[in-house]
Amino acid sequence: MLSLFSIRASTVRAQQTSANTPTIRVTSRLVFLDVTVLDKKGRPMVKGLTKDDFAITDNKKPQRIFSFEAPETHVVDANATDDNPPLKAPVTIFILDLLNSKFENFAYIRYMARKYLAAQPAQLNSPAELMVLGNKSLEMVQGYTRSKADLLYALEHVPPALPYKEMSGSFIDERFVQSIDALQQIALQNKGVPRRKNIVWVGHGGPSIYTVSLPTPAADALNGYVHDTTNMLVDSRVSLFVIYPGLPVDGPTLTTSEFGAGTNIGDNDPFSGDINFGVFVNETGGKLFYNRNDINTEIRESEELGSKYYTLTYQPPEGDADGKFRRIRVTLRNPDLRVVTKAGYFSPDKNAAVGPRQHTMVNLSEAARSTIPFGSLGVTIENLVRHPDTGTADFTVLLSPRNLDWQSVEDGKSSVDLLLAAASLSGDRSFLASRLESLTVFADSQDATQLARTGARREMTIRIPRKTQSLRVVIQTSDNRRTGTVELDRKTIDSAPATPTP
Repeated sequence: MLSLFSIRASTVRAQQTSANTPTIRVTSRLVFLDVTVLDKKGRPMVKGLTKDDFAITDNKKPQRIFSFEAPETHVVDANATDDNPPLKAPVTIFILDLLNSKFENFAYIRYMARKYLAAQPAQLNSPAELMVLGNKSLEMVQGYTRSKADLLYALEHVPPALPYKEMSGSFIDERFVQSIDALQQIALQNKGVPRRKNIVWVGHGGPSIYTVSLPTPAADALNGYVHDTTNMLVDSRVSLFVIYPGLPVDGPTLTTSEFGAGTNIGDNDPFSGDINFGVFVNETGGKLFYNRNDINTEIRESEELGSKYYTLTYQPPEGDADGKFRRIRVTLRNPDLRVVTKAGYFSPDKNAAVGPRQHTMVNLSEAARSTIPFGSLGVTIENLVRHPDTGTADFTVLLSPRNLDWQSVEDGKSSVDLLLAAASLSGDRSFLASRLESLTVFADSQDATQLARTGARREMTIRIPRKTQSLRVVIQTSDNRRTGTVELDRKTIDSAPATPTP
């Protein structure tokens, strides 16, 4: 089991020091709770409730509900034509889990996903994107769209692959890390986007890890890793739905993840002793569907549970900086109704050696290494020029005005603080060269209309080593951690004009 720490040494070392710095406490002034209300028959209830019907406690302390949204506010306008309209409607992230599925199961997963999509209208009710978790990476094969045709086309063109890591027990640790990394990447991708995100994970999810038998430093590092992941998911308003394909008749009747998804979370760390995907399902207010063959129906049920909900917010109280689990409970005046929502988050740890800025660096590193685009900020590259004599390249990074939160400063100006990272990546996404900098951009105005049209630009130089396969740039706002990326492949880099280094 200790081989886990040689797989992603840099990630685990970072988690040992920074994982207890929770995203939710650093980047959010309010906690958002997307609450599905179920009647006695388990059906979502979308009418007849007001803010006064709900009560919230945080660590057993009653909280004032700051805002309230009814389910009807989470619906896309029937006349909207935008693939990803900037509204409050939820989005769906389909993940086809090749990494943790048997070859025959993945073929069935693709077939049933195709069956589900084929039954949808030409324009989906809400945006969806399609990802594949493969042997080496999480690949986005279709970004957010409401086009059924686009999603079906992407699904049809997912190349076949042999899930060799699932076929060998020697890859269990790698699959564990890759699966949780995928959750972190999705949380980062959707950070700062003000809507609910429902991950519909079709496949078994990552393998379970029992921490009770591990040495204390190893167990602490793993717990910090999953605590950090939990806070990232809560902060990004992500709910996880996991759909197990039907198992053989002689297979196990219950798995660890199924047990974890159905356990009533108490006031203590839900990951204590055992880390499995079922706890993430339970913790994020999702659901695990187990041992059924009607995957298309389970996808539909997941979308229904994730789209019919109330949104409540509250301001979290100050508490002990002890890194412990803070249990959130939402109750209703009507005892015949029950709620499904986030279970809680992890408080800060005063003994954490790495502060919020260093924690942000870890997030930037993961975003740079990721294979999926992040679109909370609009980023492009222009004026790329190679300098073969020094093995470098110059380029201009352009940042669009979208989602930039300008702050008024003195002398009638405004400013926005940014973190910018650029990396030359190898074929396996290892860093071959990188550059990280923080900067403050100023605008000579405080007029909201003018600022809404004001972006930013930055000149950069980076080394392009011989084995570079791609160049990726990540920009993140310092205040709310919205993230944007742009990436150039090797062919694009090589086709850029070449001049001597100035």
